[in-house]
Amino acid sequence: MRIAIIGGDKRMLFAAREFIRGGIQVCAAGFDTLVSDGDIRLTTVAESLADADTVILPIRPAAGEMLNAPFAAREIPLQALGEITGSIPVFSGNAEAVSAYFTTPVRDYAAREDFLIPNAALTAEGAVGLIVQEYEGAIFGAQILVLGYGRIGRILARYLRSLGAQVTVAARRASARSWAVCDGMSDYYNSNLELKYFPIIINTVPAPVIGDSELRRMHSECFIVDLASMPGGADRKAAQAMDITCIHALALPGRTAPAAAGRIIKDTILQMIKEENGGKDNSGLCNDRLLLHL
Repeated sequence: MRIAIIGGDKRMLFAAREFIRGGIQVCAAGFDTLVSDGDIRLTTVAESLADADTVILPIRPAAGEMLNAPFAAREIPLQALGEITGSIPVFSGNAEAVSAYFTTPVRDYAAREDFLIPNAALTAEGAVGLIVQEYEGAIFGAQILVLGYGRIGRILARYLRSLGAQVTVAARRASARSWAVCDGMSDYYNSNLELKYFPIIINTVPAPVIGDSELRRMHSECFIVDLASMPGGADRKAAQAMDITCIHALALPGRTAPAAAGRIIKDTILQMIKEENGGKDNSGLCNDRLLLHL
């Protein structure tokens, strides 16, 4: 089995290492600014695709009409990448953002629960580390408000509570609030929530939930961590105008735990291949291409 990993951040390089440790041949492209990376063969896009059975793109694959490749010496147009990839199976995060550029269906590894749950744990761990590093107070004994109780919110609330924080959860869905209570958190869902009692507020909701009116009701030294994907759930300009710290912490696993994140990518993709090969390990090849039973 031969894999071409194209573009992405450190997570993709660590994923490449994990594939290599499993006896899989890997070429990586879009990493021109790196001289070498151990056993990983760094090549051009064309060279990496020449003998590839499978193509793997980043968790966030698109930057406009270009591939997200921060280590590339020059931009990689997605249209051109799709054309030279041809019929090779493609795995990517956020497949919807790039599927139009490829002739074969793009398999979305980042939409699966076996990716999302462990990745949420890495995000939660990174958020705790960010608070420890940047917040001048302490988690122990702090009143902390977590907005949203999905995968990340639930794991994060548990982490914070284990460190001695008093955690309150604000969630729209009644079922989420019920889970919060079962997990030992305080729950609240009311637009008049007394925000001034929380020196730390963490948002996980991918929607605008912290605006001007909410900011005006907050603690004067409130520390906000926004974990929501772009554009985020907090009005950072308004927070800055009020001298309230608001950090938009995107892609935390790639910054704080790239090795673990790369392992999750590798494990998820191999599981997908195994499922598509009818339960076989990653050795089902047909005409030097990965045999996928779709």
